[in-house]
Amino acid sequence: MGIDAAIAITHEALMVILKIVLPPLGITALLSAALMLFQTATNINESTLQQDAKFFATLLILFVTGPAIYLALRDYTGLIFERIAMLQ
Repeated sequence: MGIDAAIAITHEALMVILKIVLPPLGITALLSAALMLFQTATNINESTLQQDAKFFATLLILFVTGPAIYLALRDYTGLIFERIAMLQ
């Protein structure tokens, strides 16, 4: 395996990581910004409101995107195993 193949595998791994991480991270960031604006506008200084909302939103988005995460990991793992088998 040459350096080009290693770079290609690394690039594919990073793309799979981004597919998995971006939906929960994006939803949580948007929810945090919205809750911060709400708390600022209403002068509510309750930290558990933001923590609980982010926690449940993250769980919900992971529940919704769970099958897509599984498929992305399964396909990438199969691809890596095929490449390992071709090396021998």
